[in-house]
Amino acid sequence: MKKLIGLFIVSAALLSCSKSDDYLKKGKEAFNQKNYELAIANFDSVLQLTPDHAEALATRGSARYNINNYQGAISDYTKSIEHWPKDSQNDAELGKIYADLADCYFNVELYDAAIDNYTIAINKNNNLVVAYSGRGDAYILKSNPELAQPDFEKAISLDPKFASAHYGLGNVKFDQKDFAGAIPHYSQAIALDPMVVKFFMDRGDAYYMTEEYPKAVDDFTSALKLDPTYAKAYVFRGDAKDEQGLAQEAIEDYNKALEITPGYGLAYYNIGITKQRLKDKAGACDAFKKAFGAGYQEAAPFAAACK
Repeated sequence: MKKLIGLFIVSAALLSCSKSDDYLKKGKEAFNQKNYELAIANFDSVLQLTPDHAEALATRGSARYNINNYQGAISDYTKSIEHWPKDSQNDAELGKIYADLADCYFNVELYDAAIDNYTIAINKNNNLVVAYSGRGDAYILKSNPELAQPDFEKAISLDPKFASAHYGLGNVKFDQKDFAGAIPHYSQAIALDPMVVKFFMDRGDAYYMTEEYPKAVDDFTSALKLDPTYAKAYVFRGDAKDEQGLAQEAIEDYNKALEITPGYGLAYYNIGITKQRLKDKAGACDAFKKAFGAGYQEAAPFAAACK
């Protein structure tokens, strides 16, 4: 009887393992098809059978990341790291999980935690381009461009075609107020990946700061072609047009921004500044009051002067 019980236990364990592997396979297939909800459901089934399954935890973390569930992803990646096989042969893969965990912390604006985890990722896998570039981005947001620069340069040395690292170097120069120096790096990022809105926005901003207003207009227009609902691009393009004396075109852009984002304080404020210069006191006052009503504090003295 004892032998039969033992055989039953072994058979049940094998069946559980088989089911777990089947759910894992289905989860991976769903993930590769970008059906993240279905992937998560299958990984849930794996983890009900095998709670410490490191691969299922890590991949469920990635699925949660892709639906912007960063806290859930943080939990999964952290548990996956706890159960990941601890030997040097697995360090490269473990480094990738630390980098993914760092990305989650970055997205919830916990930049110190992101930097710490990118650093661990690099220590475990010093060829991780995304970890160097990600840590550089975190340093930028921590106002440490001098620490960011070597990370972006390292990322580029590992992969010269990694557009985000070139963009990061542009941000280093921009933060250092070397606006002209930022432009070639932004241009390289755009050449490598011309489908990223922020690349055009930031190069346009750099052109604006160097008073190359027609080029700034072109970049903000390119950003709007990629994302016609980007209200900020209309405002920035309006500013660049206004600097060229194209006041009415600028106001049209500010109004387009307001169509997309009603109550956009900066757009109202810029309309006020432009109309004030055009000697349209009533129009300027109306715009300044709306800007202040929308919470744009810089409009306060202008709105007060309209009383």
